[in-house]
Amino acid sequence: MNISKILFVIGAIVCLPLYGFLCITNLDPTTGFFTSSNLLTTVFYGVLIAVPVLIILLSTVIQKRFAFSISNSRMLGVLSLLMGALMIASGVIHLMNLLSSAFSTVMSSTLIITALQIVMAALSGIVFLHLGICYFKENISNRGSLTFLFPLVWALIACVEMFRDYPQIAGMPERTLYLLCLLSFTLFLMGQSRILSDVDFIKGVRWINAFGMCAALFGLTMTAGEIAAFSSMSLPVFDVLLAFILSLYCLAFSFNTYIEK
Repeated sequence: MNISKILFVIGAIVCLPLYGFLCITNLDPTTGFFTSSNLLTTVFYGVLIAVPVLIILLSTVIQKRFAFSISNSRMLGVLSLLMGALMIASGVIHLMNLLSSAFSTVMSSTLIITALQIVMAALSGIVFLHLGICYFKENISNRGSLTFLFPLVWALIACVEMFRDYPQIAGMPERTLYLLCLLSFTLFLMGQSRILSDVDFIKGVRWINAFGMCAALFGLTMTAGEIAAFSSMSLPVFDVLLAFILSLYCLAFSFNTYIEK
């Protein structure tokens, strides 16, 4: 039995409604910080830390006999196409922001990161669009291709941008969840690239099982809180949508893992 899936379900049942309630009753929409610390926030943080740690330990250290087989290719196809479209859209948004600030002072480091993000967003979007078509055909035609590394680079740059834009991110629950979602997604992509490229398949399966479910838990929890506090949502709607689709994709891909009997 894949205990990681059970832990994910337990974490989702506890964290999603609890964080939604906290966002309505205990979140300052102006600063993005919790207004006070109480028993519910302690329980929320405790479960949010304990469940991912247990999932990672089970997937990478304790449970060994993982196997993988795609059984939901059409769902993955739809989610992959959506991911590709959102990645390209993120590149367009970055490009528009860059053009709008063309006459203002922009640091060279920021300019380089933004330009790289635009290029990687376009390339990563194309990779996921092609992957979505391959899911529908039930044939990954570019197995072994280095193009699977493009989304990995895109996710890493997105994490760097989060640190750059929100230096006090540790105290902002919704942005912390978003960052954890992106970090887990980055590690998930490392596992996915191993599987789709036929490089250390077993290790790749363990990584997608561990970090795919973590990314899904963080992303869905963040989405639940932003929806619950929609009138005072502190994150851009695009980021919430991206985290939601990203989480569903990781979850759909990771649920194809099972324990060999």
